[in-house]
Amino acid sequence: MEIGRRRALAALRKQIEAVELPVFAAFMQRWQHLDERDRLEGDGGTETIVRQLYGIARPPSAWDRDYLRARVRAYDPASLSRFTATGEPVWAGEGNYDPESGAIPLARVRFFERGTGSIWLPEESQPVLSENAEKVRSTIAEEGASFIGDIQAITGLTMLAVREAIRELVAWGLVTNDTVEALREIARWKPMLPRTGSDPTSWLPSNYTPSPNRRFTRTRPNLRRLPKWRRPDKPGAAPSGWTGRWSLVRRRGTLGPDLPEEERAERIARQWLTRYGIVSRDWWRRERPPVSWRAIYRELKRLEFRGEVRRGYFVKGLGGAQFALPDAVEWLRTVASENMTSAGFVVMAASDPANVYNLPLETIERDPLSRPRGSGALLVTRGGKVAIAVEARGKRYTVANWVSAEEADDAKKMLVEHLRGERSARYVV
Repeated sequence: MEIGRRRALAALRKQIEAVELPVFAAFMQRWQHLDERDRLEGDGGTETIVRQLYGIARPPSAWDRDYLRARVRAYDPASLSRFTATGEPVWAGEGNYDPESGAIPLARVRFFERGTGSIWLPEESQPVLSENAEKVRSTIAEEGASFIGDIQAITGLTMLAVREAIRELVAWGLVTNDTVEALREIARWKPMLPRTGSDPTSWLPSNYTPSPNRRFTRTRPNLRRLPKWRRPDKPGAAPSGWTGRWSLVRRRGTLGPDLPEEERAERIARQWLTRYGIVSRDWWRRERPPVSWRAIYRELKRLEFRGEVRRGYFVKGLGGAQFALPDAVEWLRTVASENMTSAGFVVMAASDPANVYNLPLETIERDPLSRPRGSGALLVTRGGKVAIAVEARGKRYTVANWVSAEEADDAKKMLVEHLRGERSARYVV
């Protein structure tokens, strides 16, 4: 019986013809709801998208600005706030530590289901904390989940020092908050670096004193660079984002039970199948979960033998064995048979999880426009092919040669719609 089952699986693998990377890109945009035909709506759409993206770490500002806006029609950031308030999703930050300056800006944020943190979070490292951050961390560990006012009262620090300490702890992945408003505030908060470099007055004599009658001229500040202030007692005033309770990330309720490697690998495999539809080792190379690819591959083979997934060569360029859900295989065939010239344009961030062009592929020739530079880079595609590569949120862009002038105008309209509310939108003309 087992021999017959293996022969049937081998026959299924031969029935599928591999597609090119642009077709796979178009499929991924539909699978992850970026295509206009598959976009979601309302609070339910936001919840579905966040659950599909559980576990992946991405730039904090891009979640509201790019990923959710591209997938949910008329996206309202309050819908993510309401979903976070249910207690199901937890967010945790990651930073890039600079040993020279001692700063660690917040670089990435991941959402995951409460109780599954041990599956997605990297192994805990020894953080290099400032004195204030160590004091705030000890307070949260002793007192439990605390409001920022409680932390200030216990530590005796100024509010500015408490906020900077919390930002530092978030970047080290040590603390989180039960609201997403706090995450948005942390993403806007820049690290306060100590002044470094030589003293600009060191060249003066030691007994130097300024002239008593010398006029001191002060440069007038640029009023346009100052933030617009609103009275807090007036309607429309934005509430403070430093809300909610701060707690340690590595708690039993957040991390969940200690699971064997096989079960953790199976959960990652199932989440990747939900997120991508088609899974290969390239996803492991992109996300680097705390479980080896060998363990995940072993669980994918078990799922294939149970009939839950299919194995084969679905996409040209993806390395090693490829596993796919049966629905994903049929959807891939449908996308491959469509007339791509009549497809609509899709705008997505270059860092978007649905962007297959940023996979570490080495066996295929890449489109030179598929890798725009910069943290705010965007791609405008049609049928999976790159039509416009955008850098600096629209300040610089390059149109592909195959795009006509009329098509370029339509693509720019989509780009401007995605950039609505951003100053850089005026550069797209």
